[in-house]
Amino acid sequence: MKTIVFAGQKGGIGKSTIACNIAIKAIKSGKSTLIIDGDPQGSSMGFRAIRETEDLKAVSITQPKIHQDIEAFNNFDLVIVDAGGRDNTLLRSAIMAAANGILIIPVLPSAYDIWATEDTFKILSEARVYKQIKAYAVFNRTIQNTKIAKEAHEELNKLLTKYDIESLNTVLSNRVDYSQSIGEGLGVIEYKPDGKAAEEINELYNEIANIMEF
Repeated sequence: MKTIVFAGQKGGIGKSTIACNIAIKAIKSGKSTLIIDGDPQGSSMGFRAIRETEDLKAVSITQPKIHQDIEAFNNFDLVIVDAGGRDNTLLRSAIMAAANGILIIPVLPSAYDIWATEDTFKILSEARVYKQIKAYAVFNRTIQNTKIAKEAHEELNKLLTKYDIESLNTVLSNRVDYSQSIGEGLGVIEYKPDGKAAEEINELYNEIANIMEF
């Protein structure tokens, strides 16, 4: 069983959208996949509810037991944890679960959002006292080749060095396909296979697969 935890204390960073899209890509790649929705908002569970096919499995764990309960799902090839919302024991439990795999923290490309994300980095540092956790940041909803994007990369790199976090090469852009596909219970690779959003998800999945060797 491989584990990917998408987490962030700041809301609205797109972690559920990324988590669901990576889950669908994994399924299409032949891997049995489970999403653990550890966010009280239940976005991933909502996605599962409107998805017509039964290929994606999902459970909700809204008590701070994710790091303990995750081993019960070792019959899956891949377990994806979608967690976030405030600095609480539930978020900390999800981050601890990343010791079984990797932690990915989506970051929005603005100085204010990057500063807010530092709170999640601090929680990670505290968790690393107890567990070794590989962590990566990924830029989401980026408008590329802009001054704001360049400045955001520079600001983020300072924090990544400080907290010993790596940056993924893949950058996800601000594209309508992401929101439209989620609303139909589809991944972007199903919704518009030849679209730019699908290309980004394929690239992100392949980068993660190389890191985790699956």
